[in-house]
Amino acid sequence: MHSPHCNAGLAEQEIWGYLLTHYAISALICAAATSAGIDPDRVKFKRTVRVIRRAVGPTFPPEHFQPILADLTQKKNLNPLRRHRTCPRAVKRGRHNDYRVKKPADRNTRHDAPATLRLANPVKTLAAA
Repeated sequence: MHSPHCNAGLAEQEIWGYLLTHYAISALICAAATSAGIDPDRVKFKRTVRVIRRAVGPTFPPEHFQPILADLTQKKNLNPLRRHRTCPRAVKRGRHNDYRVKKPADRNTRHDAPATLRLANPVKTLAAA
């Protein structure tokens, strides 16, 4: 939003541009992480934007795609591994919210593996049938 006097159509177009750019960067992160065999959450978003700006410039030729994927999964562009733990929802001070106030006895729960989801009533699709 460059000017308060721009028309609503241009503002909407700019918002869609930002959303599509974010989606394209997220898709690139997923492709890079999948090809490297790592969790996409470990690839840093802001670092990815910098890598793309540095490598691409105003155009995006196809020959730049593979080197960018390889660059995104270098150790310096990754978040550290996450510990497998869960924490109860609590706040340090109860002010203007309904969350429970954290107590000194509240501790994290550590797990041996990442959390998994199990569907209670899975829906069968045509592809699975």
